[in-house]
Amino acid sequence: MSAALTTRIPIRDQRGNVIGEKEVATYAGLLSRAHEEGLKKIETAIIQFPMEENGFTAVCTAIVETEKGTFTGIEDANPDNVNRKIVPHLIRRAETRAKARAMRDAVNIGVVAMEELGGEESESPILACL
Repeated sequence: MSAALTTRIPIRDQRGNVIGEKEVATYAGLLSRAHEEGLKKIETAIIQFPMEENGFTAVCTAIVETEKGTFTGIEDANPDNVNRKIVPHLIRRAETRAKARAMRDAVNIGVVAMEELGGEESESPILACL
């Protein structure tokens, strides 16, 4: 079963009122599409560990190799750009964001992945993919 490649999420104003929608890619959909398009491997590395000195910012890089070539992504996660439920998992979120960014390039998807979004906007039922 192939996962949905994109979904729509609400856009909220400062008071929390829904004022529109945004189309975003899903990590599960990107991974499924990457496999369909000949995913060969995914490698990740931690570039920066979250510490007080760097604002608790984790930085990871990902290399995705498919039959079409090699694609890279670099992403960060810190308490200011993730959902409060994800704060204890900053390294995993930065890694997932990096993989999503690299896979978006690999499968030619121009919309941001839900997991790359920050704050409460990224709160969704797909929190299992940290």
